[in-house]
Amino acid sequence: MDKEFIEKEFQKIIKNFNEFLTTKDLLIFTFFLFLSASLWVLHALRGKYETMVKVPIEYVGLPNGYVVTQDLPNTLHLTIVGQGTNLVKYKFGYTFTPLEIDMSNMTKGKQTIHTKNLTGKLQKQIKSEVSISKIFPDTITVTIEKQSSKKLPVIIDGTFDLAQQYTYCDSIQVEPNIVTAYGSKINLEDLTNAVSEKIVQSNIKDTLKLDVKLKSIPHIIFSDSIIHLTFMTERFTEKTVQAPISITHLPKDRNLRIFPSSVSANFRVGLSNYEKIDASSFAFVVDYNDAKGGNNKKISVNIKDAPKEVFGIKLTPEAVDFIIEEKITE
Repeated sequence: MDKEFIEKEFQKIIKNFNEFLTTKDLLIFTFFLFLSASLWVLHALRGKYETMVKVPIEYVGLPNGYVVTQDLPNTLHLTIVGQGTNLVKYKFGYTFTPLEIDMSNMTKGKQTIHTKNLTGKLQKQIKSEVSISKIFPDTITVTIEKQSSKKLPVIIDGTFDLAQQYTYCDSIQVEPNIVTAYGSKINLEDLTNAVSEKIVQSNIKDTLKLDVKLKSIPHIIFSDSIIHLTFMTERFTEKTVQAPISITHLPKDRNLRIFPSSVSANFRVGLSNYEKIDASSFAFVVDYNDAKGGNNKKISVNIKDAPKEVFGIKLTPEAVDFIIEEKITE
């Protein structure tokens, strides 16, 4: 067969197909295709089928002073049987009302709920043309114990960054800083503190108040679930004081002369404490034990005491010269 003839025939087919796509014939064809498919689906749905649906559970009426010690299922999985046209409603778009399980008559210890006994309640939400063939799980085990309590310190899990040139003028206030945890004795046994959810706060300045939730713990209820934080900050400035150096661990028969005998301390302090902090607020020392070996020419100056309101202390000098002398006794 001639190659040119084949190419012409192929081009004709393509042209006819393109013309078909651009005419009303395509719309008519699509309409009847959709109609046929719909009729087939409707016919098929007249048959009997089964499908699975989920029903939420709510546990109500737990006696006062008692707690559940384990996780309970929050849904039931139902296998329902019926005509396809009836099942479609429950499979797509239908919202089941939560099934309430009454716990008011339960006592301390382990109880078993047989879910087949709930079929009557469940069937009320479903048309009579549809039946329930299976319920999963088939049993729900509930363990109830007397409620215990334990006081726990609050731990804040957070990262806090101050704005530039700001410092704390008081410690971060946590209210309350102790909460009471309620639960079963065994669930409370290993708890040592109540921890907040992770919080990150930057550019803190002036007075800032924040609320943070405590991390939830299964089967534990806290007396306070929200903790209130207060940050009190102020601008800081630098200050320098000149303070004497004391000597520690000096034997009775020795003298230790140091040069210089005082140190310059430069530090940062909040404006509200600027006038309160002076040389008497600090204690700087050198240790005779650092000098008695004689191998070092200088001994380091250490900070023995400093106000909690100051930070970034820098000493000048950081080490001093010394001479050890034997005391002359008469």
